[in-house]
Amino acid sequence: MKKALIDVPTLRVPGTAAAQPRSTNIHVRVCLFVLTMLVSFPVAAQEQATEQDLTTTPSAVQWSLGLAAISSPRPYVGASNTVTPIPIVELYYKKLYIQGVQAGYHLVDTKNIAFDVRARLVFAGLDPDSSPFLEGMTERESSIEGGLVFDWKPGNYKLSASGYTDLLGRSDGQQAGLDFSRTWTFERSRWGLTPSIGVVWQSSNFVDYYVGVRPEEARPDRLAFRGRSAINFRSSILGYYFLTMRIRLVGQLQVQRLDNEIFESPIVDERRSVNGFLGVTYRFGKLPPRPS
Repeated sequence: MKKALIDVPTLRVPGTAAAQPRSTNIHVRVCLFVLTMLVSFPVAAQEQATEQDLTTTPSAVQWSLGLAAISSPRPYVGASNTVTPIPIVELYYKKLYIQGVQAGYHLVDTKNIAFDVRARLVFAGLDPDSSPFLEGMTERESSIEGGLVFDWKPGNYKLSASGYTDLLGRSDGQQAGLDFSRTWTFERSRWGLTPSIGVVWQSSNFVDYYVGVRPEEARPDRLAFRGRSAINFRSSILGYYFLTMRIRLVGQLQVQRLDNEIFESPIVDERRSVNGFLGVTYRFGKLPPRPS
């Protein structure tokens, strides 16, 4: 059974590392997807405030390390689900930050508004060796895209708008997203949950590169297909739990519904994609007191 094309969060880590060569295993792209989601998910409404208070010196480096496991569908027909362990890295210094497979700079960063310039890895890709159905197709590689991200954060709510364009000329495509989330925290912020809903627009170049079938790749059971711009809807539930002041469990479950412009591709036969992950991180540096 074929699974749906997954978009960036994110990053997918975010989210989003250099483009993967043809010989790179598809597992690497799955890992990058998780990194993007993990470090950029909207537990942020509470957690960003905690991270900003890790030390009393504003210029201090703040960082954490961890490990996660992801269960995720591959994007093309014939590829099975995988469970893959991955490392987690977060690093913050003044207005600069690295979050797994994405990096950015805060142009504006206030209590209720943030405006960033950001680069991330596009983790999508096609490996002809991953399925007999894809034999004879040309590999579609990961890429790096850059853009702007605007966040409006009134209280525990968050509205995020983003726009990215391909920087390496792989797809020459663009993506734009709009997401709304609300965070609930419990037991003095020891644990929290963040449900969210969103929509992502993908340009015709982006869709055609990753799910299109070129004339020279066509065969009787895989007709030529030229992608057009698409709008996909997504929803997720994310959460965290502090085992101690330094050790944190994190997890996410996401469902995405594909536009007809993607679903009609001969290498896409399922309208919905479900994926999730569970991880643990360790925070370094001076920690703030627990909220009263």
